[in-house]
Amino acid sequence: MRRFATARQVLCAFLTPAALSIALGPMPVSADGLLEAMNASEEITYSLLSTKTTDVSGTTTKLEAASYVSRSNLRLNYNLLPKLNLNAGGTYEKNLTEVSLDKDDTESEITRIRPYVWLTIRDPVIGAAAGYDLSDETFKSSGQETTLTRETYNANLTWRPIDLPSTQGRYIRTLTRDGERAFLDTEQDQYYLKSEYLYHGLDVRYVGNYLQARDNLAESDSTLISHEAKVLYASTFLAGRISASTDNNYRTTEIRTNNPASLAAFGTAFALQQVAVAGRSAVTNTVLALPLPPSPPPDVWAVNAALIDGDPTTSAGLDIGSSGSGGFLRQVGLEFGSAETVSRLLVWVGGFGPSAPPVTVTSWFSWTVYTSTDNVNWTLHATVQPATFGPFALSFVIDFPATTTRFIKVVTKPLDAAVPGALPNIFITELQAFTTGTAAGAGAAGQKLTIVQSVRSHNLDIKTIILRAPSLYYRFTGDFEEFQPTDEHRYGMSHGLVLTHRLTPILTASANTTLELGTERDNSSRATVLYYASLGATPLRTLTDNLVFSGSQQHAGPTTTTSNSVVLYNTAQLYQGFDATLNLGAVFSSNEQERSVILRRREYYVNVGTGITPNPRLNLTTYYLGKLTRASGGTTGETQETTEHRLDLGLSLTPFRAIILSATANIESQTDQEMRVTQNYGLSWVPFPDGTLQFSLSWAESRLPENTRSQIIQPTVRWYLGARRRSYLEATYQINTSKTSTVKTESQLFGTSLNIYY
Repeated sequence: MRRFATARQVLCAFLTPAALSIALGPMPVSADGLLEAMNASEEITYSLLSTKTTDVSGTTTKLEAASYVSRSNLRLNYNLLPKLNLNAGGTYEKNLTEVSLDKDDTESEITRIRPYVWLTIRDPVIGAAAGYDLSDETFKSSGQETTLTRETYNANLTWRPIDLPSTQGRYIRTLTRDGERAFLDTEQDQYYLKSEYLYHGLDVRYVGNYLQARDNLAESDSTLISHEAKVLYASTFLAGRISASTDNNYRTTEIRTNNPASLAAFGTAFALQQVAVAGRSAVTNTVLALPLPPSPPPDVWAVNAALIDGDPTTSAGLDIGSSGSGGFLRQVGLEFGSAETVSRLLVWVGGFGPSAPPVTVTSWFSWTVYTSTDNVNWTLHATVQPATFGPFALSFVIDFPATTTRFIKVVTKPLDAAVPGALPNIFITELQAFTTGTAAGAGAAGQKLTIVQSVRSHNLDIKTIILRAPSLYYRFTGDFEEFQPTDEHRYGMSHGLVLTHRLTPILTASANTTLELGTERDNSSRATVLYYASLGATPLRTLTDNLVFSGSQQHAGPTTTTSNSVVLYNTAQLYQGFDATLNLGAVFSSNEQERSVILRRREYYVNVGTGITPNPRLNLTTYYLGKLTRASGGTTGETQETTEHRLDLGLSLTPFRAIILSATANIESQTDQEMRVTQNYGLSWVPFPDGTLQFSLSWAESRLPENTRSQIIQPTVRWYLGARRRSYLEATYQINTSKTSTVKTESQLFGTSLNIYY
């Protein structure tokens, strides 16, 4: 540990003069070269939280938490030579927290040090890079001290010759341990190779990965070897009348270990990732307690490509931080090409800085996992609290009993603002699924285990234009997958015709039909017929009508599912600034099981919406949905009738540039259930937004069903220290009151921060 203590001393000595110079105020840099390539920042934050909770019996619980955080950053980005770049820097952070719960006091101290250095050769043909970074985190509490350290060595080499295959090689060595090497001491060496050749529409690539890991405490070695080969081709023929593309892939993974149980120490390094074909997310309009939120409708449970784009640093649009406290549930999910075995979900988060959130925040979240076969009807599978977080990877690790499913989702609530160390923004950035069967099984030291899995897939897509006017084309798609060592196969093919034609300048017609055939991995066959027809009319520039009929009939084993719907869509601009929609629809579905068990469902609905903007400062919105559902059949043969009504009202008013008023109301009623009314009101006042000294006042109140209310009042003062408006001193004071039928919580939060950039 001597070298790590020395490293801390060196970095502190390096950052101290920089911090002192920064504290004197940002000053223009006139030096050339190295000084111009340097920049630094100092962030100092202090917060004091006081919370009082009273339950129905009159019992009062008081919580006080004081937190001091100081973070120093120093960065250098300098070209030593025209093609040689030096990128180095470091972060030193000190976090002091004191929590008092009734008469129990707890003090904790977290120290983080993160230096790094990279040397990069930048050349269009040959590129190379070598880097080192250290992450050292020390946690002290109740006289106990724990240190976690991770060292990472990197070496990259790229070769991009013109008209020849490009090649990329990478080596990463990672050492992870605690201070005394008592419960964690692992080593990992990873070799990565990727080669790709592009020629017109041809794309040939190979990816190889070799990962060797050692758990020095368990005295076990593990090795993962994976190979993936892919051939893609796309082209057009006969003057563009025929377009074709094919995607062929072969992936094999081998895991060898002499202690299956020890694999858990390596996180997801030895877990097999299940690749999703789509990510989905929703912010559901409900305040029902977990674990039984209603399934979101299709227009809310929307595809979210950012959840599976492989980027764990960019927000996917869902915030689970305290800024959404008391709000709707957050749902994120994955869709697989076929049913896959999943026993772990990774929810990556960001938006709160480079350091991990405190344990009081990460342990607060409860994660509920649901599975589905059709993306409509969901079954509760497991609830996990708390989920493992970090410390080096900014992700929640949600482990649960293995399940085989095609659709999976996880649901959680936004962070409560009263939680000590609450962060206003915690954005979900990525969702990944894994199967961890190798880590789940217990194994004694010396036990050997080898797992080999391979997947071969082929896909072909052909589109043939039969007529150009009217537009008529035929589309064929086929896919095949082989899974080893289970010797399972899955294939599917579809034949479709698509017709589109403008009958008159006002009328447009379109129709398509598709036949899908295939078998699943369990050798069960499926056949589906899809059909669609629409007639659109635009009699006026401000009026659009569209009549749509669609349906499907699916045969899967002993089950036949039929669904037909007819919907009339109408949109109109009645006046400038006055838009309206009227939709009328009916859905008829049936599910025929073995032994003539038939389920029938009829849905009729009307949807009316308006948007009124008489002037840019005022916006009014209304939305109404009425639905009648009749369900019959099943084992009892009874008929159930359900009526649902939903009304959403919204208002946004900006009487002056500095004042914004908002109000929303939601009213829901359903047969045999009490009416639910949700109201939200907000006020924002920023009297001089362009000044050096700024003041803002925000007020928000929510009135929720079941006698639940919450109110937040927050004034903020910010003083910019320079004309560049980067460095500033800020102070905030928040009063948060929430009340339910069983508990009342009152909290006050004072916070101040100094951010200086140099």
